[in-house]
Amino acid sequence: MISKNIVFFMKIFCCTILLVSCSSTPKNRISEDENDIELLESDHITLQIGDTFTIKLPHNGSIGNSDCWINEGKCPSVKEQRLWYVSSPKEKEGCIGCGGSIYWTFKAVSKGTDTIKIKNCMTGRKQKSCSAYQEDSLAYKEELKYAPRKYDKAIVVRVIH
Repeated sequence: MISKNIVFFMKIFCCTILLVSCSSTPKNRISEDENDIELLESDHITLQIGDTFTIKLPHNGSIGNSDCWINEGKCPSVKEQRLWYVSSPKEKEGCIGCGGSIYWTFKAVSKGTDTIKIKNCMTGRKQKSCSAYQEDSLAYKEELKYAPRKYDKAIVVRVIH
């Protein structure tokens, strides 16, 4: 009989293979040259309504975690515009588990000041989506027992006019 741990790791391995083998459509791909993307370098920004900004985070989906916007429902001044993944050079060469980067673009939609909080959550291991890890949820509170940081990245966004 196969143990639950072996089955779990087999599922993660198969999902990783599927993710690596899938090709993105052109609208979901970006230039491999980071110089073509203006990234937010600080943890705070002031925008006008309609402006966008992009952040970059390291990501390795093979460990079963996802970067989740844990207070999405509490940030009315910004909306997620786009989220996409770019493989690292080693991953492109076939290295399973080498990871890459996610790029996340946000758009200012209404006047106000909010803090976008992002936490690396155990979505794969717990078979839950990021929506299950909203800041006051039971899944989020359980996650804090294993990963006690309330969030991994916070960006203060001030939207004017």
